[in-house]
Amino acid sequence: MELRHLRSFVYVADTLSFSVAASYCCVTQSAVSQHIKALEDELGCKLLIRTSHDIMLTESGEALLPRAKEILKQTEDCKEHIHAINNCITGELRIGVGSFIAPYIRVAALTFMERYPNVLINADFNKAHILNRSLRSHNIDLAFTMNTAYKHEGIESKPCIPFHIYTIMRNTHPLANKDKLAYEDLLKHPVVMPDVGEREFETCQRYIQRDLTKLNARCIVSDPDEALAAVEETHWITFAPKLYLKNHPTLVARPIISLEQGFVSNVHYMQDVPMKRSAQLFLDIIKEEAIPYIAALEETM
Repeated sequence: MELRHLRSFVYVADTLSFSVAASYCCVTQSAVSQHIKALEDELGCKLLIRTSHDIMLTESGEALLPRAKEILKQTEDCKEHIHAINNCITGELRIGVGSFIAPYIRVAALTFMERYPNVLINADFNKAHILNRSLRSHNIDLAFTMNTAYKHEGIESKPCIPFHIYTIMRNTHPLANKDKLAYEDLLKHPVVMPDVGEREFETCQRYIQRDLTKLNARCIVSDPDEALAAVEETHWITFAPKLYLKNHPTLVARPIISLEQGFVSNVHYMQDVPMKRSAQLFLDIIKEEAIPYIAALEETM
């Protein structure tokens, strides 16, 4: 049973005119007649009695009319609801955020939440291998990590946010007098090591081309903000993106010579799951607004 057939029937029944119904439906009068006949053939009964002067509903036509109107109303309600979803954007966006990426994702999330207040963001801050498992279990929609890619079938990985890792210290620390730091400089001072996860640690070692296990690690902290708090109270150093210093005025960042080229974080998502509209909008905000804003902000820090 086609909606256009029901629509033609309702207009004919309400106006008792094939020509008026045709104008409402934006079709020819002949098309309206064909729609009514197709409907009658499908139902196996006459719906209208048409004479040279009048059009009357049969008993079956009288029974069909209110039901046809309800079907058409529900169809329009459905269209309006889907249209509202596409324009207002509702539901839940589940993201996983790996080490060092959090402040960058936070900038995008604040913009997203202001623009789309009907979407709930559910964020899981965790290590890359845990986010990998959550992604494959369909517990999150997007995963952001500093890894180059997840080598698992069905996962799509794409470059997302460029960032740099700096040595962080108090502004009174001896290393604060240097513009850039060499690997040998780092060996001379106690370190609060961020617990970024095994894969991220290997990535850092590959970029710096040095053995980071030789650093004088005094403690390992999973929360970068806690690592910064420890550095504020000691003459130790730690490693983090410069954006983490936004709320730490007594700390300074110095680039590491081997890491001057920086990193590019990646976004990961499942290939076999259609991407949510909210997820695509979130990625658009990262690309078009968050990355330029962060780059400009870090230049002033």
